[in-house]
Amino acid sequence: MKRMELRIPQSYAIGYNKFYDVEPERGEEGDDFLENWHYFTEDLLQIFKMQLNKQGEWFIPDREEGRIVIDLGWYPDSSASGEYRLVIANGDWDILKEKCSRNRYEIKETLEDWLESLYSNPNWL
Repeated sequence: MKRMELRIPQSYAIGYNKFYDVEPERGEEGDDFLENWHYFTEDLLQIFKMQLNKQGEWFIPDREEGRIVIDLGWYPDSSASGEYRLVIANGDWDILKEKCSRNRYEIKETLEDWLESLYSNPNWL
């Protein structure tokens, strides 16, 4: 399986990426568990918005310094009735933006739009 191809501008750090270009496969009849559940967990993708320090070096801000996290998961975890949940959160995990969908291409497009908006306008949120 291939990971979903993503356009990510500079100034972002990938914490982990398990977002694959794969369709959910239902398990046995009457079972809500996905056959390919390992592609549909709560921890699929995490991206951090980085900043430049005074020395011109990139860093991931601490919670107190204005950390921004973009997080993607499948909820409920491994469930055939689940959906993707994409959020932008601050360092305290307050949700600033949210998008839910079963369509991975819609999630991909939203993610890329959000990344570009944050990149071109840091005060977008």
